[in-house]
Amino acid sequence: MQLVIRRDALELVFRTLLTCGCPITESEERQVHDIMASTPSGEAIDYARILGIFRPNANTPFHRLADFAVWQAPIGVDPHVVNREHVIRHFSSSYHWSHVVAHSLQDAYKKVRHIASWFLAHMLLPVRITGVSGDALSALYEYDAGQIRLLNLFSPGRDQPRSDEIFAVHFAGLLCRLSPAEQQAASLMLETNSLLTGFRGEVEEIDYTNFERHGNYYLLCKERHGKYYD
Repeated sequence: MQLVIRRDALELVFRTLLTCGCPITESEERQVHDIMASTPSGEAIDYARILGIFRPNANTPFHRLADFAVWQAPIGVDPHVVNREHVIRHFSSSYHWSHVVAHSLQDAYKKVRHIASWFLAHMLLPVRITGVSGDALSALYEYDAGQIRLLNLFSPGRDQPRSDEIFAVHFAGLLCRLSPAEQQAASLMLETNSLLTGFRGEVEEIDYTNFERHGNYYLLCKERHGKYYD
């Protein structure tokens, strides 16, 4: 089966990548960006071009997204198109959570003071904007039994969020506005994760200028985005 990915879906993956320390080299990151930047809006890209950037048997978010998308592909559809909803579902799924847990616990003591906050930050969360001050924002992740305040989020670009808009967030980075259907998809994936729903009640607030043992994650996110976005 051939996979293709829409340009806006690839940018959402790329923006997510810039908010964390994924095991991708600077050269690989730049190649993904260049393919994305050279593709007109609304067009799709052969996913093999993206995977071909990386070494054989690499285990990156792009590889895991490909597997995730193929699992959802209808029989007889070729090529299968990876869209924004696939990306949103992937990064808010138990599949992504399980990878984070499996690959992060060994050295967690070097990075973490409060494990619930740390793991929650790894997930794509649907949030409501509550405050805007320059390019630093605050938001609420709201769920049936409570809410979590997220402080000092970074939003790149000129199209700044407004209060009460719904966005996707990953670590300290606001990724994109979510449609009602996308918000529902992310919430559905999160609610099926019994570990996450158990952990999140322990978290009241995450301030990304003082995030676990990483320190100022807002600044890290801003610097990472600054290489590619004004």
